Amino acid sequence: MKIGIIGIGSLTLELARRSAQAGYDILIHNPRGNSLVQETIERMEANIELTTIQKAASADIILLFIPKDDLETVLNALPDMTGKIVVHSSNLVFDPQYLLSGITNALTYKITASILPTAHVVKLFNPIKLQINTAELHKKDDEIFFIADHADSKNTVRAFLKSLQFQPINLSGLVMSNKRRFDLKEIMDPFSANLLKSYLN
Repeated sequence: MKIGIIGIGSLTLELARRSAQAGYDILIHNPRGNSLVQETIERMEANIELTTIQKAASADIILLFIPKDDLETVLNALPDMTGKIVVHSSNLVFDPQYLLSGITNALTYKITASILPTAHVVKLFNPIKLQINTAELHKKDDEIFFIADHADSKNTVRAFLKSLQFQPINLSGLVMSNKRRFDLKEIMDPFSANLLKSYLN
């Protein structure tokens, strides 16, 4: 399987590293210039290639990390993405009391979905806590969250993340229906559960 990465950030670089180690072929394009990341990429696995946006977009799964100001320009430069799984990634920085309100503010993936209406767009993010109380910090380092509307894409992305040794947590139902009630600790650790409960209650 080939993984395309368009846009460079700490999360996409980590995804590239893990994907390469898992045996995937990685095609990377940096819209702001491949030369800016060439040295970093050359220090990584041999099965990572810097390439054009068209070639990166031809992969089986495409991971995006694009600043909001550049988003429309980059997305409009993509080829036909019909049926493609497009994963819009970000490092989500949030107030520890309001995880879901932070997610709402970070839903630039909806812009991606509107520009690429025939693609299956998934939101992937890695929450970063601004205020850390070491006595209550139980979050696992490898936890990662995603939101997806399309069932097959949801399953594909979950399996892909598991193959990278992540612990994927599907928040789709919580975001789409925040009145849903259940024990959040059944699907995530106490740290994450408490953050979500602050929004749901």
